[in-house]
Amino acid sequence: MNLWTIAVFEFQRYFKWKQELITVAIMAAFLVFSAFWPVVKTWLDNDYKIALVSQVAAPKVSGYSFSQIPADSVATALAGVGDVWDLVVQVQDNKLLMTAEFSASWQEKLGPELQNWLQKQRISELPLSAEQKKVVDQLPDTELVFLKKDSVQQNKEQKLVSGGLLLLMIIGVFSGFGFMFTAITTEKQQRVTEQLLTLISTKEWIDGKILGISLFCLKSMVTTGLFFYIMLQAISMMKGKGMFVLPISVAELASALIFVSLGLLLINSFMAGFAATIDDPNHSSRSIIMFLPSVPLGIVYSAMDNAEGSLMHILSLFPLTSFAAMPMRMATVSVPWWEWVLSLVLLIACLFWLKNAASRVFELGIRMYGKEPEWSLLLKTFLFARVKH
Repeated sequence: MNLWTIAVFEFQRYFKWKQELITVAIMAAFLVFSAFWPVVKTWLDNDYKIALVSQVAAPKVSGYSFSQIPADSVATALAGVGDVWDLVVQVQDNKLLMTAEFSASWQEKLGPELQNWLQKQRISELPLSAEQKKVVDQLPDTELVFLKKDSVQQNKEQKLVSGGLLLLMIIGVFSGFGFMFTAITTEKQQRVTEQLLTLISTKEWIDGKILGISLFCLKSMVTTGLFFYIMLQAISMMKGKGMFVLPISVAELASALIFVSLGLLLINSFMAGFAATIDDPNHSSRSIIMFLPSVPLGIVYSAMDNAEGSLMHILSLFPLTSFAAMPMRMATVSVPWWEWVLSLVLLIACLFWLKNAASRVFELGIRMYGKEPEWSLLLKTFLFARVKH
C-alpha cells in the first residue's frame, strides 16, 4: 500500500460518480433553459397598455404599448384603469401625472423613460437653434486614459472574479475541515488506527489523507466554480447580453489553481495533524482550533478592496496567506514576475515544513486513547521533537 493508494481511497470515499453526473446534467439543463429563456419570456410577456394624453409622438419603450388619446377622453381612460389600461399618463404643468390601479415593479422602469421623453419635449419647445438644442440634449463625451495598460482591469468584473475566488477558497477550506475532522476522529474512536498501522506507516497514512481529501476539496471548488460560471452565463443570456467572458487570462487561471492547490495541502496538513490529537470531538475544547485556517481568509478579505496597497503585497508573499492573496491580487492588478516566484517558493517551503510538523503531531496523537496530549508536549512536538517509537 503506497501514498497514491491511500489518496485514491480517500478521494473515492467522498466522490460519487452518480451524484456528479446528476449535478452536471442539472447544470447543462439549466444552461440550455437560460439560453431559450429570453425567447420564452418575450413570447409569454404581454406589453403593458399605456394611455398617453399628449399630442407629441409617444416614446418607444420595450415591453410597453403606448396609445395617444385626446384630452377630452381622460375621464373615460381613468375609468378604464385596471381593465382597459394599465397606466394613464398625463402632462400637467411640466409634471408627469401617472395613474395606475396598484403599485408594481414595471412602473419603476417606465418612470425614467417618461422623464427623458418629457425633458426632450420641453427642450424642443425652447427658442434655441438646432445646434444649441443638440448641446443641451447630449451629454459631453468623456475619455479615461490609463498610463499603465493593466490599470483597465480595475472594474466591477475584476472585483467579481476576486470575490468568486475567495468564496471558492472558503468552500475548499471548510470542506477540508469537515472531511478531515470527521474521517480522523471517527477512525480513532472506532479503533481503526491499530489495524491500519499494522499495514502502513503513520507518514503514509497522513500523506494519503492530505492528498486525497485535498483533491476532493479542489474538485468541490471546481464544480462550484463551474456552477457559478454557468449561472453568470444564464443571467447574461437572460438579459440579452450574450456570453459573459471572464476577465482573467489562462495564465492567471493556472496560477490561481497552483496557489489554491498548495493552499489546500497546507491547510489540510494542519487539520490532519491537529485532528489526531482530539480524543472525543463531542466534548473536546480543542475543536475550535480547527477553525484557525479560516483566519487567513478573513485577513485577505479585509484587504481585498485595495489590491495595490502595502498590506496586500505583504499578504501575497506571506506563506500562510499567499495562497489566497496572490490569486486575488493577480485577478485585479499586474504582479511582477519575481514577486510571483518568491511567493510560490515561500509557500512550497512552508508546506514542506508544516507537513513534516503535522506528521509529528499526527504520530503523537493518533496513538492516544482516552486522553489528549498536553499543550506543552503538543507545541514541542510541532516545532522540534520527533516522536520516539
